[in-house]
Amino acid sequence: LTLYTSVDEPVARPIIEEFEKQTGIHVTLVPDSEASKTAGLAAKLEAERDHPQADVWWSNEPFHTINLAEAGVLAEYDSPSGLSIPARYKDAGHRWAGVGLRVRVIVTYQPALGLNVVQAPPPLDRIEGLTSAAYKGKIAMSQPAIGTVGGHVAALYQVWGEDKADAFFRALRANDVKIVNGNSVVADSVGHGTLLAGLTDNDDADNSRREGGALVAMLPDQQPDGIGTLAIPSTVALVNGAKHPEAAKKLIDYLLSRETESKMVAAHFAQYPVAGASAGSQPVSPRLMQIDYPAAARAMPAAVARARRILME
Repeated sequence: LTLYTSVDEPVARPIIEEFEKQTGIHVTLVPDSEASKTAGLAAKLEAERDHPQADVWWSNEPFHTINLAEAGVLAEYDSPSGLSIPARYKDAGHRWAGVGLRVRVIVTYQPALGLNVVQAPPPLDRIEGLTSAAYKGKIAMSQPAIGTVGGHVAALYQVWGEDKADAFFRALRANDVKIVNGNSVVADSVGHGTLLAGLTDNDDADNSRREGGALVAMLPDQQPDGIGTLAIPSTVALVNGAKHPEAAKKLIDYLLSRETESKMVAAHFAQYPVAGASAGSQPVSPRLMQIDYPAAARAMPAAVARARRILME
């Protein structure tokens, strides 16, 4: 089998190695780079549509997957492992399903107490707080076209509408936001104290902390009137025209299993299981943005172009 994946290789590889051990099926894992996260492999899949080289697509987000499905790159497969996955995290046409939720977080620099450093402003609880003058010139986000950021941009346009979203990105630019190449760069820049705050993903924040980064991460907009944080399911799909469809379906079943999801959470890649973080499912569940994922995916190219013009031109 050939698996294209934008899930971080240190997370994906042990999971694939266990699948190989259990089944005897060899998997060639083709990862993506941080600089072109998700978008690079998604473009490769689309370019190979008439002569597919991959059997399975395992993405770290849903938006490119939805657009690949609409473009005919992905095939229908209703995995038995997907029965317990909430409807909002799988395709009604059975072309993809979600496993393991990551979330967007705000990170702020928080040096250890007692160090002779200038203390950062307090942690932020709303993303609009990034436009505060207290953070001017000391905030960061990844380029909108990279990784999960494009989906987040599209979700903000959907939830807020064009006028409010435009105003937010204009305010970020006026606050001298630094546009960097990847969510991990945001987390590391804040963790090292180069910057004071930024938008990133939960796994990048956790990776920075494990490597000694002095930062705290907070789920934004959790107030009763807040828009919530964006939930980002990883997505698994069968490539249309896969050369090894039966073996590919076995891999999909494994990747969508609760066993795999538990490993993703244990590796601090996913923050929540898909079945346990549906909005309103439990009182302790996070407040999640209520978005239409397919509509956001369709709107993503235009939303990204619009945000880039505001932020970078």
